[in-house]
Amino acid sequence: MATLEPPAELMDLEDGQSVAFRVLRWEEGDLEIRPRAAPAGKMVTAIRMWVPPEDKPAGAPYWDATAGNLVARLKPMLEDLVASGRRIRVTKEGRAPVARHRVDFL
Repeated sequence: MATLEPPAELMDLEDGQSVAFRVLRWEEGDLEIRPRAAPAGKMVTAIRMWVPPEDKPAGAPYWDATAGNLVARLKPMLEDLVASGRRIRVTKEGRAPVARHRVDFL
């Protein structure tokens, strides 16, 4: 699997926080992250989703999803999201390591 180029734009939401966006294109790859539990860094599978500027006006024009349950939930729907231009809302429920993510179509 290819390695995603920095910088990372982690979709690191707080419990109950949501973000809404459209997906213009996406790529799956390995991404190095530096969580508190592994300050030297570790490689994880990520989905990088490019979004329109109006959906994310600050930072890089993409989101990197690294949570395993979110990657698994997004992957089967990404091609349809790109083709349709439909917006989604991702909501984090709970705190790591037991957090889950909900994906709603808008």
